[in-house]
Amino acid sequence: MLSILGSRAACLVLSVLTSAVIARSLEPEGRGIYYMAVTVATTATMLGHLSGEQAQSALWTDAGRREELAGNCVPLALVLGTLSGLAGTALVTVIGPETLDLPGGYLVMVSCLSVPLGIASNYASNIALLQGRVQVANWSMLTAAIGQCAAVAVLAAGERLNVVTGLLVWVATGAAPLVVFTAFGVTAGRRRDLELARTTVVTGARYHLGPASVFLLMNADIYLLSAFAGAREVGIYSLAVGLAGYSRLLADVVSQVMLKRQFTASDTESADVTVRITRYAVLLALASALVLTLSAPVLVSVVYGAAYADAVPLVMLLAPGVMALGATRLPSAYLLRLRRAKLVVVPSVIALVVNIVLNLLLIPVWGAVGCALASSLAYVLLAAFQTRLFTRVTGIRARNLLPVTADLLTLIATARRCVPGKHAAASLPPG
Repeated sequence: MLSILGSRAACLVLSVLTSAVIARSLEPEGRGIYYMAVTVATTATMLGHLSGEQAQSALWTDAGRREELAGNCVPLALVLGTLSGLAGTALVTVIGPETLDLPGGYLVMVSCLSVPLGIASNYASNIALLQGRVQVANWSMLTAAIGQCAAVAVLAAGERLNVVTGLLVWVATGAAPLVVFTAFGVTAGRRRDLELARTTVVTGARYHLGPASVFLLMNADIYLLSAFAGAREVGIYSLAVGLAGYSRLLADVVSQVMLKRQFTASDTESADVTVRITRYAVLLALASALVLTLSAPVLVSVVYGAAYADAVPLVMLLAPGVMALGATRLPSAYLLRLRRAKLVVVPSVIALVVNIVLNLLLIPVWGAVGCALASSLAYVLLAAFQTRLFTRVTGIRARNLLPVTADLLTLIATARRCVPGKHAAASLPPG
């Protein structure tokens, strides 16, 4: 656990450094254009993967299919990614780049080169987590983070960092995770199974409206803000979104570590693990949100500069929603293992609709502030829906998911064991 936290912390530091260099080099408007192109490519990636990760997780409970799932993941991802990247580029060309406040369609063409690599890395990362190889997944992220940070720093030092070169670096370093997974044999299933590939796509498609809605819930606000307010507001708001996302680090690590147990244990044991570890995730999410809120004014001014000062109140508005999503990640994963698509789809679609409606109402009045408020409220709504469904299908009371004093004391004791020199290793609290 300690080594995992260390690698994720290193990724966070590198991400902050990379973001700061890009922000200072491009200024808010340039960063807004850069982020808009990245968002288009990321949207193509997340919509085009057809929820392959969810399908892998659902099918992983059949031990006889695991080798074929690993062997299929990269070829299937590259096919889906190529089609999705082409579709994304064509769509922006049709609607016109100026609609998204982009200076030209060539930026989307460059960014969409990342789509096949992104889907392949996502599929392979999920396989690694299901195999219990969490550290390999984290090494893949660390490799990409180091590569991007180093390349961006070199370009900035030579005054050659601009929107295009920044996108090229982002695309190139997107291949790093796939290289790591291949080197460690994560995708080295000896057999390829076309029928299982078809089953994976069909199974994923059943769930896809849910994860797609969650992704759009997290990103539709960028498109709406760009349409109503322009690139500068997008540059500042996207920085706030990134900073708020850092507060999910600890909760995400916990959920990654527990993913294998959630999908290989019995329903009863999985539910018990979910309840016990969610209590710790709530504490970690609360602590992270508090640290983020208190440090945001200093962090933004010192690291990113005065031009991004307006991001501080946006971070504070986004923090409650991001905290809620981080705290309820394990219950949402448990719902997936039940293979009942409506449990995943319905809450996500409702939250997305609420988010879009609120953004349409609030952005014209309050700009990025309205955008942040609308999104945070929608995130909290989604977390509440997922928690309610979990308690309904398991019969477990919602209050059992809330931490008590004993959980806090256990977490503090675990943190103390992580201090170098006291113990050689640390692990999650029992459960």
